[in-house]
Amino acid sequence: METITTYYSFNFSIWFDDKDKKIQIKSDWEILETIKKLTAKYLGFGTISKVNEGVYTYNDWDIATEKSVNVNFKSQNFDKLLIRTYIENLKKQLNQESILFSYTKENVEFL
Repeated sequence: METITTYYSFNFSIWFDDKDKKIQIKSDWEILETIKKLTAKYLGFGTISKVNEGVYTYNDWDIATEKSVNVNFKSQNFDKLLIRTYIENLKKQLNQESILFSYTKENVEFL
């Protein structure tokens, strides 16, 4: 029997550098533990990627690198208040200016 269900797929990109000091001031372990605890508290579950090394340029073309992770989460519901609360708590506890958030609506088949 084929079951097709509509789900939302959420992705959160979370960087490690402190927004005020512009460097990483907490250890990878501390940051990942904070992300795990908040993900479990607000989303119930999620998949956290391995630590990535990103690169970008400032307005003056200086090159910067920064560690990050992605949290992926799927749900049949899109609870905007829950998502906003999760993001605001991440930003506060990790001292981030922003968290990149994207989502798609997709059909999922359980086989």
